[in-house]
Amino acid sequence: MRMARNIYHRKDGRFEGRYADGFNANGKPKYRSVFGKTYNEVKDKLEKAKNFSTNSQSPTANKSTVTGAVSEYLNEAKIRIKPSTLGIYSRYIDTYIVPYFGNTRCDKLTAEVLQNFANKLLENGLSVITAQSVFNFLKSALFADKECIFEVKFPKQVKSNTEYLSVNEQKRLEKAAKDRGSTDYIAVMICLYTGIRIGELCGLMWNDIDFECKLLRINRTIQRIRSDGENKTEVAFLTPKSTTSTREIPLPDFLIELLQNHRLTTDGEYLLNYKNKPIEPRTLQYRFKKILQAADVKDVGFHSCRHTFATRALESGCDVKSLSEILGHGSATVTLNKYAHSSTEHKRGCMNAICNNLVEIYSFD
Repeated sequence: MRMARNIYHRKDGRFEGRYADGFNANGKPKYRSVFGKTYNEVKDKLEKAKNFSTNSQSPTANKSTVTGAVSEYLNEAKIRIKPSTLGIYSRYIDTYIVPYFGNTRCDKLTAEVLQNFANKLLENGLSVITAQSVFNFLKSALFADKECIFEVKFPKQVKSNTEYLSVNEQKRLEKAAKDRGSTDYIAVMICLYTGIRIGELCGLMWNDIDFECKLLRINRTIQRIRSDGENKTEVAFLTPKSTTSTREIPLPDFLIELLQNHRLTTDGEYLLNYKNKPIEPRTLQYRFKKILQAADVKDVGFHSCRHTFATRALESGCDVKSLSEILGHGSATVTLNKYAHSSTEHKRGCMNAICNNLVEIYSFD
C-alpha cells in the first residue's frame, strides 16, 4: 500500500497524519497531527481536519518568504531523509533558491515568477534533469501535500550517452592500473568485474567478502556530505543508495585470487586503505585520472567502470534480470533503459554472424 507523503507509520504501531493549520507570528506554517490505528482511518481524519482548517490553502496565502518556507520544510523533513539527500537539498537552497528569491514572499509567487526561476536554472548551465530536481524540491516545500497550481515547462531531456570503454581501452586501463600498484589495480578490477559504485567500493571491508562462498556483500557506501547546519563537508558512512543496492554479488575465481593476494599486502579492515583509513571517493577519482592518462584512454569518470561492466555483461549474454540485481537497480527496466546499447565491436560481430549465416543458407553449388 502506497502511503501519502504526509501520513507515516509510527514505531508504536499507530499511523500519524500531519497537516498545515495556519501560520505563526513569523509567517511560518504551523503543523498539527491526527492519529489512528489504520492508514484509512488517519486518511479520513486528515481530510476532515483540512476541511475545518481555514488557513491551509495554497502557498499564495502564506505571508512568509520563500527562503523561510523552504528552510522550515527542510528542517521538518530531515528526520526522514538520508544525510546525503539533506546535503543535496541544503545546496539547492543555498546555491539556487536563496540567491534568486531572496526575501520574496510566497503570496507574490506567480506562474511567470516560477517559470523565470526554471529558465534561470538552465541558463546557469544546469542539465534539464538537475533543474527539474531543484524545482521539484521547491514545489514540494511550498505546496506541501497539494498539487502545484502553477504550470512550469522544461525542455525535453536529451538522453545522454552512457560512457563506457571499448574492449581495447579496457585492456589498456587494466594494464596501467596494474603498473600503478596493488591498491589502484584492485580498485579498478573490482569495479570492472562487479559494477559496484565508487562509494560502495570505498566502503568495502574484508568481512564483506566471503572467500569460501565467493560472494561480495554490499552493506554500506562512503560519501562526502555537507555537515548539518555548517558550511563544511565530512566523510560519512551511509546505507547503500536504495534497498535493492544492499546485495550479494558472486565473484569470479580470478577476482577471488586477486583479492587473496591483495590481502597479504595491506593492513586494516578496509580493502582500500589510505593512511590507515578507508580511501575517499574523490581521492580514488584523482588516482583514476592518473591511470587514464598512463593508459592513453579518453577522460571519463570512475563511474564508467560500472557502465563498462554492464556493457560487457550484456554483450556476453548475461540476462537483464540477473544484471539488474548485480548492479543493485530497482528493476530490470532501469537496466534496459540505461544500457540499451552495444559497442561497435559487438555490433560488428553480430553483423558478421548474420551475413555468414545468410551466405551459408543461400549459397549454391
